Amino acid sequence: MKKIKFAFLAVGLFVTFLSLIILFRVGGNHLFAKMVDKEEYYIIMESMEDEERYMGMEESVLETLPYDAYVMDYNIANAYYNDGDYSKAQIYYERCLDFDMPQDKDCSVRINLTMTRLQQIGFEAVYTEYEAFEKGEEVDKEALIQNIDKVIEKLKEDREILTENNCAGAEDDDGHSSDAEALKKDIDNKIEELEKMKEELQKKIDEENKDQNQDQDQNEQQNQDQSSSEQNDDQDQSNDQEQSEAGDVDDEREDDIKEQIKEREESDRKENSEDKRDYDYGGAYSNWILESGCGAEPDESEEVW
Repeated sequence: MKKIKFAFLAVGLFVTFLSLIILFRVGGNHLFAKMVDKEEYYIIMESMEDEERYMGMEESVLETLPYDAYVMDYNIANAYYNDGDYSKAQIYYERCLDFDMPQDKDCSVRINLTMTRLQQIGFEAVYTEYEAFEKGEEVDKEALIQNIDKVIEKLKEDREILTENNCAGAEDDDGHSSDAEALKKDIDNKIEELEKMKEELQKKIDEENKDQNQDQDQNEQQNQDQSSSEQNDDQDQSNDQEQSEAGDVDDEREDDIKEQIKEREESDRKENSEDKRDYDYGGAYSNWILESGCGAEPDESEEVW
């Protein structure tokens, strides 16, 4: 019986001791979280020379804290942000969103997360390239437009972070946080500015393409004119050759005709000459008969020779 009482007593003592440990750890962590939430913890942090020890202590507290755990992530994210390590700060801010938080704390996390993401956008490269474009320097305008599109896409994602849970109004300015609304307005202005930059770049590209097309059309027209001129020259040469050949044929025909005419004239001349001789001979013979008196009509009684 005494052994049973002793066993119960031992169990009770163990449970009590364990409860005290849990109570002390949970209570201490909760108190630590509240200090961080009220920004009282930064006083402790400033008195600590070993920053790594401070970060390690926060992370160890985070592992055992059953509630208000977002406070630890939030404070670690702020520490990384202040140190300029925006990629790590973004990780811890995003982890905060996994916990249920009061509305005001949720908006604070979203604002800081958006600021962290904005710090990682390459605005400087875009504006440097655009300034070179405005100065008339050689710039890859197509590539610059693509970079601007990427920046605009990131800004739209950041805007969605602010408008989730209505920290900032998606379609109006009636969000829960005035700071979130102000940041959303800055993002909208930045998007509008980048869109105008894109319009100017695209306008210049269209002008260059138009000029290039006009030059190409002119070159094509010149080539067509040159080709047409060459064809006309070839046609003229062909016509000249045909005319020359036709002229040669005509000359040959003319020579043949002249030759024929000459031969015909020669033949006619010979015929006329012969006819004339016959005529002259006949005429002389008739005259001779008349003069000799032989032209008297013969007597019917006489025999005609």
